[in-house]
Amino acid sequence: MDVDAALSGRLGDRGVRSLLLGEGRHALREVLGSMLGPDRVLGPCRLVRAHLKPARKLTACYDVTVHGGTGVTPVAVTWFRGGAVPGTDELDATEEELRRLGVSTPFERLSATRPSWAMLVLAAPLDPAFPWLGHLSDKRRAAEALVESGVLTSAPEGVEVRPIRYRPGQRHVLEYRRPGDASLFVKLYRPGAGGAVAEAVIALAGLLEAAAVPGVRAVRPVAALGDGDALVYRRASGTPLSDPLRGGSPAPGHVQHVGRLMRAIHSSAPRPGSTLPVRTLEGEARVVLRACEAMAALRPDLGARAAAIVDMARERLEALEQEPPTVVHGDMKADHMLWGPRGLTVLDTDRCGLADPAFDLGKMLADLRWWSAAAPRGDAAGVEAEMLAAYGVAGPRLARAELYAALLLVRMAARRVPLAAPDWASRTARLLAVAARTVEVREAA
Repeated sequence: MDVDAALSGRLGDRGVRSLLLGEGRHALREVLGSMLGPDRVLGPCRLVRAHLKPARKLTACYDVTVHGGTGVTPVAVTWFRGGAVPGTDELDATEEELRRLGVSTPFERLSATRPSWAMLVLAAPLDPAFPWLGHLSDKRRAAEALVESGVLTSAPEGVEVRPIRYRPGQRHVLEYRRPGDASLFVKLYRPGAGGAVAEAVIALAGLLEAAAVPGVRAVRPVAALGDGDALVYRRASGTPLSDPLRGGSPAPGHVQHVGRLMRAIHSSAPRPGSTLPVRTLEGEARVVLRACEAMAALRPDLGARAAAIVDMARERLEALEQEPPTVVHGDMKADHMLWGPRGLTVLDTDRCGLADPAFDLGKMLADLRWWSAAAPRGDAAGVEAEMLAAYGVAGPRLARAELYAALLLVRMAARRVPLAAPDWASRTARLLAVAARTVEVREAA
């Protein structure tokens, strides 16, 4: 297969699918087989996500099962255009350290290359960019760190460690389990980044506590490990709001809590001396356009349509009445809202910052429309109206929120529709049509 042609976009989305699910996955299985010990047999390799940087590289994450092992091992594979597979000296040194630590893994080797396919394969927990990942992936060292931080009083047998998210060079999430105890989740950040994230998460949780909104709370870390770059959270009980949205409509009252949550956040002032990051329209538009690079390479017509919607939304946002930035959640979506016995619990507040409050509102509207497009059942318009009524918004903020919704629907079209899906192009086109209608409705208004 012509890997360069697939990565450049010349073969369209079919070329990418061939790498992810066809000839490329066959080559991956051969490499993974060579990484196993002599008495291990490779099982299924399930594609989890894929990200194309046109004319540069395609990165994919798979959950790999090894027969005779326990659970799955996350694996990351990258195909490089031009055959320029990076050197592996740093990988070898990191793997040697993991072996010295005695980290358990079904693989005999944690990295391998296949130059003929311009392919680099990494298996968890190998990642030189995250020095603490290996330590925190070992059940005994993880338990020691939890006892030292005061999260556990004792753990003589260690903890069961399960990798939840493995993104070499970007981020990682681990789950710790002990019999009879609720799970703990550990989110690892790049060296030096954990402090700022902890500040944002704690700030938002504090604002909600001060607002005292009935039945609404945000998670906060219970400890920091690994020089402060690994935050520990206790498992929150509840069901993601996305589950009932996937099936049609949530129960009455659920989205009302979401509306009240956003109103409380946007009505709060940051603490004096706060260093929360500032998010701007220009910055968000750049993020959306960058997300559309793969779309533009694989289907130039869809890429051009996406860019036109972004330009229209940005121009019309700039023309509307503005207001001072407020505290925002930064990543409002149904997956981050758990409904349980205690009401609504807000997750993933890492992106808390200062921005136009219409950004949060627009992100939530876009997410509701995403689920409406994915599962066109129930009363989608009624769900939106219920949330907005609880929020109590009117006037320019709602007008801006609708345009932010259009902007963020474009990003969802670029990021959430799997590249490996056979109907990738048609689903992407449908979401762009929803975004375009949103812009046109605001223009008419």
